Amino acid sequence: MRMMWIAVPGLIVAACAQGGGPEKAPRLEAGPVKAAAARREPVIYNGRRYVVTFRKAGEGWLTTVAAPGRALGGTEGDRRIVEQIARSTVRHYTCRDGQKGRVRGPARHHDGVWRMTIRCL
Repeated sequence: MRMMWIAVPGLIVAACAQGGGPEKAPRLEAGPVKAAAARREPVIYNGRRYVVTFRKAGEGWLTTVAAPGRALGGTEGDRRIVEQIARSTVRHYTCRDGQKGRVRGPARHHDGVWRMTIRCL
């Protein structure tokens, strides 16, 4: 992006002009999460709304994934999608220095909600 300076009496104004280079997406910085606090984050994945709740428990994060107004399915495909959502959300808010979130132990489905433990590795 090139900057053009436009002089207006009493002001100097910067105007952005479209350059030939690709635009850079804004970088999101993960915010610190207090270990004792539970955090609830809304997530939109493939056009569907989810709510991911997580709190610190030992070396991992107890994580719940739910969908407002609907029950989540309990199939193997549903499990993979929900684990991906949980890993990504916990990684964004808690893991540092490029660590990845990994599911520790089995994800459990009960009453339309998934529960699992995510650990930063």
